[in-house]
Amino acid sequence: MQIQKNSTPFDIINKKSSLGFILVAVVAALFTFGFMLPDNEKPVQNLTPPEGVNSPMGIARGSYPGRVAWKQDFNATSWDGTTGQYWDDRNTDQNEVHKMLSAILQGFTETKSVKAAWDKLFKFNNKLKGLGEKGYTKGEKIVVKLNLNPTGKTEDAWTDRGYPSPQMVYALVSQLIEVFGVSGKDIILSDPSRFIGGPIVDKIRANPSPEFQDVIIEVNNASGLKGYRTAEPDSTSLVWFNMPDGSRYKMCFPKSFSEASYIINYSLVRPHRVFGITSVAKNHFGSVWSFEKKIFNPSILHAFALWDYPTPNKMKDPHSAPVLLGHKITNSKTVLYLADGLYTAFNQSKPIVRMSSFNNDWFSSLIISQDPVALESVVYDFISNEPNLINGNPSFNGNQDNQFQECALANNPPSGTTYDPENDGTGLESLGVHEHWNNSRDRMYSGNMGNGKGIELLKIK
Repeated sequence: MQIQKNSTPFDIINKKSSLGFILVAVVAALFTFGFMLPDNEKPVQNLTPPEGVNSPMGIARGSYPGRVAWKQDFNATSWDGTTGQYWDDRNTDQNEVHKMLSAILQGFTETKSVKAAWDKLFKFNNKLKGLGEKGYTKGEKIVVKLNLNPTGKTEDAWTDRGYPSPQMVYALVSQLIEVFGVSGKDIILSDPSRFIGGPIVDKIRANPSPEFQDVIIEVNNASGLKGYRTAEPDSTSLVWFNMPDGSRYKMCFPKSFSEASYIINYSLVRPHRVFGITSVAKNHFGSVWSFEKKIFNPSILHAFALWDYPTPNKMKDPHSAPVLLGHKITNSKTVLYLADGLYTAFNQSKPIVRMSSFNNDWFSSLIISQDPVALESVVYDFISNEPNLINGNPSFNGNQDNQFQECALANNPPSGTTYDPENDGTGLESLGVHEHWNNSRDRMYSGNMGNGKGIELLKIK
């Protein structure tokens, strides 16, 4: 299926403007938005999977290899679109969100309690790290990497965009503290390149328990704010990228990642203006330190954008995603990959939208997995089959699958790249399994059809 992209406000320069103004506008656009293309040169949407449907590639991961769990609850999201904000408690039901998270964790792990579910997740992660059947140990630190891309500064107020739901973040923190016994001081809510805004922090701090008061909020600039801290780079945790021009480029992760025993990758179900989707791989764009800029800033990684930049990423090109997911820190420490889809925005700078594919309701969903590639594949399938999320976004130009294929086949990727995130001479293995469902009505993957080598989409009732 091909759909011509609609114009955006940035597509047209006013012809009546003076030459000097035009030059200034063009230069500003180049720095701010990348290298713009005329309308007749902009990519045409192409949503046909290059490898077809139900063609799994890579090696499925997880205690139930390739399993992705999906829970949808329309009772959790009741915003009418005008009264208050969607993140208000009157519009997003905290009790329903608690039940969603509890149900999906138990269903995914096939356990009978939330505590048993978390215990199974931590034990599986420790087994992968060669620590045997060890569970969580009191005092071990857990980083929850949030995606706050729409915010930058402390004074930035939330507007109608796609943020992590405060209710879902609270439910996660509450389970770790009140059910699983993690100390608040050992939980770090982190987005090193952005600011974690008031609605999330207010939800956490509203609980008078000292444990909730002790939860650490790690941001780009704490500015002396109580209960916040500024993320610090760890120059010993280098991350090496294979750039489009064949060069190698180094960045580093924050000290919190190095010091933590576990990471929870809390991403969003949301498109991105130039990268197609925002999910667990791109979530770590906010985790990398630029030695040149001396801040946590991923701007160099926009070289892997799907359009609007000098080197649009295409099939069989190297990609940043295998490095971000496959680095020994993120790969070995991530105990759970989570995609918050209660409310889904058009992209990182646009408002939330209803889903025509779900009776024009909110997506009202949560998706989790232990396989990051499988989760991203499922997130993409939901997004790419929703007109309200894709129409007008030229990133869906037929090259999104390059990211998935490079990750799934990281040991022998189509690009021929040797991904070595630590620069230690050891290349990556497969990071998970990728495939597309059969159709948007049945949503069947190979694992649902009896082929255990593919994705299994588990719908939680």
